[in-house]
Amino acid sequence: MADLNDPARLAELRGAMLRTEADALLDACVARAARLARAPIALVSLVVRHIQLLRAHHGLPLELAVSCATSRSNSFCQLVVRDEAPLLVEDALRDERVPKELVEHYGIRAYAGVPVRAGGHAIGSLCVLDVVPRRFDPRTVDGLEQLALEVAGRLSDLVERDAPLGSADVQERLVRVEQATRVLERALLALAPVIAAVESPARPGAAPVDAMHATPSTLVTLASLRAAVGCWRDVGSVAEELCEEAAAVASAAPAASGLVEAARALARGLAEVSPLVRLAEGVLEGTLDEAAAERGRALVLRGALDAHEAASAAVREIRAGALRARAATGGCGGAPAPSSSP
Repeated sequence: MADLNDPARLAELRGAMLRTEADALLDACVARAARLARAPIALVSLVVRHIQLLRAHHGLPLELAVSCATSRSNSFCQLVVRDEAPLLVEDALRDERVPKELVEHYGIRAYAGVPVRAGGHAIGSLCVLDVVPRRFDPRTVDGLEQLALEVAGRLSDLVERDAPLGSADVQERLVRVEQATRVLERALLALAPVIAAVESPARPGAAPVDAMHATPSTLVTLASLRAAVGCWRDVGSVAEELCEEAAAVASAAPAASGLVEAARALARGLAEVSPLVRLAEGVLEGTLDEAAAERGRALVLRGALDAHEAASAAVREIRAGALRARAATGGCGGAPAPSSSP
């Protein structure tokens, strides 16, 4: 039985794996899985620390297609990853192994999922879901396992394609890493109050919230929600650049090797906060009504504040690592030092 929080397993979840833009090959795999199983829904799910990230999907309700995530604790796919084996559920209402939130929210009654692997670890699953009880025959499971190999290969290709080639001046890159961490730290500080306000009703001991009336747009002001979304868009581009710089530096300077794992931890933390932001964007842009946004929020809320704190800690570790690496590789090397302001 695998530890879902095993650092070695989580370390495989990185780079382009954690993005949510559509990928034609992954989309083709889930469409083929749905046809193979004659099921209305198919997913590639990556099981992170707090969420399952829906990396590719077919047939999802709108709010899940927007958030591209549900909480890990209410996912079926966590069991596939934990057991590193296929999971077949004929009737979710009667199966005591599976969480019941997706059953109650969306009427999911049957499920078949197989592991997707990277680096010897199960990182997620390829699965199909149905809204009626049913059995899945062995040929369907075999077909899903073959498709899961294609999914794993594609995810690996995406990560390798994104890996930076070679390195420019190490000192100059280290300065850019430090500067990026300061931008990210300010942005994450600005996001913290909004995330805390949205999450607070779900915290243990907090007053219950009326799901028909309490939504992201009513728990915080629209102005603060817009500001948080704008801030988040800046965070994403800066974080992506930082991760690329950290990888390039580490490939050229052994003293900076710790930057890569810290950057991956940052990417995981941001990936787990992003579903809330995408739901907020949907409300602000009018593509989601408030009731749908609330349903989606309830499924991704758990751990958002913890993930935000983990991302903030990773930013601090990256900056500390960059400072150590600069000292170990000869100081400023002619590049301007970053501002000392927070």
